[in-house]
Amino acid sequence: MNYILKAFEELTALESMRIYRLRQQVFMLEQECLYPDIDGVDPSCFHLLGVQEEQLISYLRIVPPGHHFKEPALGRIIVTPEYRGGNPGLELIRKGIQLCRKTYPNEAISIEAQFLLQTYYEQFGFVALGSVYQVDNIPHIHMKLKTFLS
Repeated sequence: MNYILKAFEELTALESMRIYRLRQQVFMLEQECLYPDIDGVDPSCFHLLGVQEEQLISYLRIVPPGHHFKEPALGRIIVTPEYRGGNPGLELIRKGIQLCRKTYPNEAISIEAQFLLQTYYEQFGFVALGSVYQVDNIPHIHMKLKTFLS
């Protein structure tokens, strides 16, 4: 897997199309969730693409502090259906955490996790905060990964 990190303005038109198509395929069609995916936050984010043989396999965006949470966040975390349950998801999140810590050192990292994936994110050290809430008719929970001093 080749990981590519780009600011929004560095993405090619083809990369942008692949990102939006994957997000639409998973969040809107597979999960049957109608919501404004193009939320105006993408231009402020870094975009991490997991690419294999020119195919977008996995993706997440690193959201700067102050856009959704006080601290930076990982969002729109996706692995294509045929690659789920294996290393691509683990690698993507580990790489996202590493890059987020490099970009925003000594800050906690938040995610708005689907509640069904709470234990999945706990294996990376994320801790649930507060109670479960609905986002577009899907139960979610705010989770945070505390920073560490190296």
